Amino acid sequence: MSDAVALLAPPLLFVVPVLLIRAELIDDGYLFLNLAAPFISVLVASYAPMGWRARLHDGDLLSARTLTGRRTVDLAALTKVGRMEVPGQARTDDRLILTDAHGVRIILDKLAGGAGTVDSPVRRALLRRPPGAGVIVSDRAAERLDLRTEVRRPQGRLKAGRTIREGLIAWVPLLAVFVVVLVSFGLLAAGLTLADVL
Repeated sequence: MSDAVALLAPPLLFVVPVLLIRAELIDDGYLFLNLAAPFISVLVASYAPMGWRARLHDGDLLSARTLTGRRTVDLAALTKVGRMEVPGQARTDDRLILTDAHGVRIILDKLAGGAGTVDSPVRRALLRRPPGAGVIVSDRAAERLDLRTEVRRPQGRLKAGRTIREGLIAWVPLLAVFVVVLVSFGLLAAGLTLADVL
């Protein structure tokens, strides 16, 4: 659901005002929503799977509240494990991105009630996977979970994900903002042209 909202926000915020302006039902000032549409999409896509109050159920099920409701990921069926680090002024927000075979994705750090981080149950579940399971684990997630040697084993249960150098990771948010700003102004210019405002 959240992925659909993230994908549909820019086209809807572009097409609907253009059509309403051409029909002279609203003022052309609404076209400035096109500037916000890509930012809204990025926020929805980023924060919808963000979980809190995570709890373990039946050993291998990990559920958490998200903006779109409760999500449950099956640790025994993990297909990808990544890591997201967002630097802040006081501390770095460091979370694991868990995706299972059912397509459920949750971004988590801590278990509910101060029971620690999700690292131990995730690590335990990954080490219980059969040889050749092929779970993709990013280099940064393997570092956090202390699984680097396991990821490097040929034909092991874990496969190395993409490796991105730390210097490049620091530039990704700035590059993403630059791209989003260009897309925003492109949508605004296209909306102004199609609505016959210019």
